[in-house]
Amino acid sequence: MSTRVKLALGVTLLAVLVLAAAVVFSHDRVGELLGVLSNLGTELLGLAFTIAFIDWLLERKRLNEQVQHLAWRMLHDLDHAFWVWQGGRREFHLDELMSLLDMADRNDPLPRFTEELFINLGIRASDNLRLQPRLMAHDRRLKAALKSLAGLAQVREAKNIVHSGFIIDGLRSAVTNLAELTGQTPHPGEFAAAKSFRDPSFDAQQRRYRGSLHESIMRAELVTADSGEDDAKH
Repeated sequence: MSTRVKLALGVTLLAVLVLAAAVVFSHDRVGELLGVLSNLGTELLGLAFTIAFIDWLLERKRLNEQVQHLAWRMLHDLDHAFWVWQGGRREFHLDELMSLLDMADRNDPLPRFTEELFINLGIRASDNLRLQPRLMAHDRRLKAALKSLAGLAQVREAKNIVHSGFIIDGLRSAVTNLAELTGQTPHPGEFAAAKSFRDPSFDAQQRRYRGSLHESIMRAELVTADSGEDDAKH
């Protein structure tokens, strides 16, 4: 319970006590005190409602920011896994992603390392569904998007009954909701250059996967080096 809510409850309790006191003294000679207490009680109740309303607005704002932050994170993770599989430009571009989703084919190669990226994406979605119940209850679009992705965690086990089209359908459904949550408006079919960037061949996927892995290692080494320099200075 937040401090503002506790304050609102305390002010409400005080207002009730003041109004009760006014009723008790209503038959006595202190008519002026009755008026003062009544006015004070009314003001305190108004203050309590104002505090509670402000707290509700701030809480909604905080939840909206958390929903948007998680939506952006999942959208970029999704884009990375799909980029390794299908290609495209390295930087995120929603219209390109939508166009490539339309071009993706269930028969495109799906190496084990690319499959692992989609499985990890599904696991992260499933974890957030389980660990962030308040965010899921706050925005049904986020819950729907994560449910679409959570099924990817079982791709390997369900290989005998599903194909790559299952991945494409799950990603397309998730992208629609995540784009809306992040304030973007996709324009399917309006990124004509997407076809020239697409290359789902095994060798191309391997190059993209190893390249992104190399970038991650280099970033980690740079962070470690910077930390070492800072420690040396101290």
